[in-house]
Amino acid sequence: MKQNLFLNRVMSYGAILGFVMLASHIFEQCAIVYGGTMGWYSVMGLEYLAAIVVYIWMLYRFTKSYSLEVMEQQADVKMFGFGSGLGFAVSVSALAGVIVGLGRYILHSLIIGHTEYNSAVISSLQSVLKSNPETAAMMGTYNQMFAQMSAQPEPTILQTVVSSIWSYAIWALIVGLIIAAVVKREPDIFDTPKSEE
Repeated sequence: MKQNLFLNRVMSYGAILGFVMLASHIFEQCAIVYGGTMGWYSVMGLEYLAAIVVYIWMLYRFTKSYSLEVMEQQADVKMFGFGSGLGFAVSVSALAGVIVGLGRYILHSLIIGHTEYNSAVISSLQSVLKSNPETAAMMGTYNQMFAQMSAQPEPTILQTVVSSIWSYAIWALIVGLIIAAVVKREPDIFDTPKSEE
């Protein structure tokens, strides 16, 4: 029963988190590829910060909700360990990474096209850098970086998904340490059991 609850909640919460983060990723990529101005980069930066806040908040709410459900199923001692919270947070985030990775591959490779995407990103970055006098003087250095970017081979769907899972799992390990510490409920070892009268 507990295992079924874990899998069900990971699947449902991971899907919700994944589609929210995918929407954020699509917006950011469209701002780079189709916007390509300093104004759009500023908006993208604010959206990125908002996405981080939403990610942390959602992961906390999902882990908290799961911990309460687990404790409701317990008949005697109500407890939810640190490891359970961390494992749940990482699992939810990893599933979200699968969804974001698949969406990223579809957007970059199938809808836009790998070559077209790289060209649009490079063109966008070049226009932003040239508009700034301080960075315009260093365009020779940046051009080497752009040449390396354009020469990058197209990643496979497996590489894209694994990279996304890894990224989201690392994020969850960092954030999950705090979340798991907040939501854990363990009996106080210094409590003395009350004797029944």
